[in-house]
Amino acid sequence: MMSKKIDFKNRYTCTIIGLIVNGLLVLFKFLAGILGHSQAMIADSIHSLSDEFATIVTFIALKVSDKPADKDHPYGHGNIEVIISWFVAISLLLTGIYLGYSAIHSITHKHYLHPNYLALWGAIISIVLNEFLYRYTIYVAKLINSPVLKANAYDHRSDAFSSIGAALGITGAIYAFPVLDSIAGIIISIFIIRMGLEIIKDTSKIVMNTMPPESFVREIKNLISKVPEIEHSYKLRIHSVGRKQFMDVSIKVDKDMSVFNGHQIATNLKTEIIKKFPYFKDVIVHVEPHKN
Repeated sequence: MMSKKIDFKNRYTCTIIGLIVNGLLVLFKFLAGILGHSQAMIADSIHSLSDEFATIVTFIALKVSDKPADKDHPYGHGNIEVIISWFVAISLLLTGIYLGYSAIHSITHKHYLHPNYLALWGAIISIVLNEFLYRYTIYVAKLINSPVLKANAYDHRSDAFSSIGAALGITGAIYAFPVLDSIAGIIISIFIIRMGLEIIKDTSKIVMNTMPPESFVREIKNLISKVPEIEHSYKLRIHSVGRKQFMDVSIKVDKDMSVFNGHQIATNLKTEIIKKFPYFKDVIVHVEPHKN
């Protein structure tokens, strides 16, 4: 009997892989920080712990967002991904602030640790694995247009940046000055805070019903213009609900055209748009007579 093939493009598979790899990294980096005597490595493991939390809530968000539309949620439950993305962002901001404060406290009180090569190798392995998780997660996120997966991918990337800062600080502390380990902690915190602010900025566009980039809108307008029966189109509006998008547009056809034919043109246009852009959940086409 053949076993079921794993779909690595599946959002749940992607999230579970992130959970497993990141969970192992939390334990590995914490031990490397303790045994390697590195404040930057310990701080990096705390960041990975917040990353693990973010991945867990991402998995929950994906499950909830897949619930079908109902009476109270006619557009579906997709915006749970936006809400969870904010939680991820806030988690990053709080982690960044804490790590920055901890590093500054060490510098002002001169409580320096003296890291060794175990901590350095911990940072290097973390960089490689987190960059892999980022590239894999962002690939799947863009494939399905998921804001919460994108936030989770950026969380992995922030962990990679965090480990780069840790590696530089540990190297400097080993060969020159122990204070560099703490300075690396401050640099890490700045990267993490910046990443959290970027997530809030991107997901806020969804809540504010911000139109997608002009290049994307142009693609849709070009598609509509290729339908010979459509004399004119206007009032093109697009808004996102989680990873899905909804669109409505008004088109003008010959005023003598039958209602049936006008409806058929609208239906064909809707089908063509959804076929080309699969993340459109629904397309509403208003048909109006064109006055010659």
